[in-house]
Amino acid sequence: MHRRVATFAGLMMAITSFTPPGRSAEWQPPVEPESWKEIRQDLQTKGVITEKPWLFFGALQNDTTLAAEYLSNLRASDNSTAFDGLLLIKRIQTDEKTSMDWTARPLTMRAICAEGRIERQDADGTWSSYPGRVDTSAKVSWICEQNR
Repeated sequence: MHRRVATFAGLMMAITSFTPPGRSAEWQPPVEPESWKEIRQDLQTKGVITEKPWLFFGALQNDTTLAAEYLSNLRASDNSTAFDGLLLIKRIQTDEKTSMDWTARPLTMRAICAEGRIERQDADGTWSSYPGRVDTSAKVSWICEQNR
C-alpha cells in the first residue's frame, strides 16, 4: 500500500486535462490517474460503491488525507444541474504511520449554474452549500455546460 501512496504523488503531478469534442469550457476534468482508477474499481468490485460511469473530478493528498471526488448522472433542472457525487477518503495516522480503510461517501449534489456554486443534499432533503474552492465557479460552468 505504501507503494500506491508513493506512486499516487507522482501520478498527481502528471495529470493532464482533456477537451471532449464540442466543449469549450476553460476548466476540464482531469484524466483519472491509474492509481485512483484501481482504488475505485477495487471498491466497486467489493460492493462498497455502486458501479456507474464515475467521472474523476479531482483529488488531493496531504500528510493525513488522500481524497478523490467523482460525479455521475448529470441531470438538468430549472437553473441547476443535479448529479450523483462520490467522495473517496483515506485518513493516514502520521503518529503511527498507519492508514485507515477507504471510506466512500455518496452524495446527491447540484450545481447552481447562475451563481457558480455547488450544494449537497442533506439526509433530511434540505440543500446546503458545499465547500467552495478557487476553481469552483469554473467547475460549475463545466457541469452546467454538459446539459446544454
